[in-house]
Amino acid sequence: MPNTGQGAQDSQQLPLYCSTSAGSEAWQLQVQIQNKDTNPWLILRWHSPLDAWFSEFLHISQNGQKLLYQGAKAKRGEPAEEDLLLLAPGEIHTEWLDLTQAYQLAMVPALVQFSPIAVMPHKPGQALRWQSDQQQQLLCPELRLLPTGGAPQPASPQTGER
Repeated sequence: MPNTGQGAQDSQQLPLYCSTSAGSEAWQLQVQIQNKDTNPWLILRWHSPLDAWFSEFLHISQNGQKLLYQGAKAKRGEPAEEDLLLLAPGEIHTEWLDLTQAYQLAMVPALVQFSPIAVMPHKPGQALRWQSDQQQQLLCPELRLLPTGGAPQPASPQTGER
């Protein structure tokens, strides 16, 4: 599927929007999550760009070969309040990722794909508590990073590679 820079969502058409873009430095990318709803939403930090390299949430390939994740892998119990991000109506949360902190990249373009991000609606006034039975999935668009930084290239529709 071509990279359009547009957010991808599940079939329920979430009021959250995820966008991805290349940073100005090599192997740097930006992820933004925007709440377009009139109500707040909770985002589970685990296995997402908000996790600070404590789990594998990206799938990166170069020349058709998957790269191994070399970051930490945290063992966890039930999500606590500090594991959640409350995204207010209209709010945009931005994360910058340096892929060299968790991957060994060669000087060739890389295809970056994201694991779904766990989100759930939050009722104002309620405690910040994760309820897995209300969990939904937000998808972020893949992008192709160049080794020198700068604008991503669209991925090929047939193979996801270029």
